[in-house]
Amino acid sequence: MVSVKGFGKPMMDYDLVKYEFDFGFQFPTEYKKFLKTSNGGIPDVKKFDLEEKIREGITIEFFLGINVEKEKNVFYILKITKAFIPKGFVPFALTEGEGVLFIGVGDESFEKIYFWDRGDVNNPSQAVEGENLFPVASNFEEFLNSIY
Repeated sequence: MVSVKGFGKPMMDYDLVKYEFDFGFQFPTEYKKFLKTSNGGIPDVKKFDLEEKIREGITIEFFLGINVEKEKNVFYILKITKAFIPKGFVPFALTEGEGVLFIGVGDESFEKIYFWDRGDVNNPSQAVEGENLFPVASNFEEFLNSIY
């Protein structure tokens, strides 16, 4: 399992409930556990692959947190990306090359992990599944276990 050097104070249950209420979605359970232990940070191992090995060895720069500096904050990154991604996704990590990892919080996407490669198509501002938005894992725990 990946170890993460956290950015800030771990989140408390009541803080997470407040954010979920304020933003109108629920975080998946495994992601909540992650926020309560590390609240974002730099992983000790950083590489992951897309599902079916479409692309391998993508490098995570860091996991986003809550109540941390702006450029590393889940809700700041959500604010600047939400117009370009399908509804029901929340960013949780940034990768080298301007990529973003998202976790599903919507009904159809709940728990699923996706990678948005903003520099991979002619119009990098729009996330389009199969063009620059790719499945990575079926849930957060599976994703963490796949990092090498």
